[in-house]
Amino acid sequence: MKDYLPYAAGALEGLLVAFLMSGLLGLTETPQLVLFALLPAVGGAVVERVCHRRPNNS
Repeated sequence: MKDYLPYAAGALEGLLVAFLMSGLLGLTETPQLVLFALLPAVGGAVVERVCHRRPNNS
């Protein structure tokens, strides 16, 4: 379970960014759907990769 924590944190950050961008840009329908599909997955992957590349990671 501990191994999924970085991905879950990144996905949550991606979701928050998607909410902010959708609200600020006033996106609807397809662009909003793409935003909510991509940002959580990309955010989770990036945070997980960064956490696993740290040399002091035990």
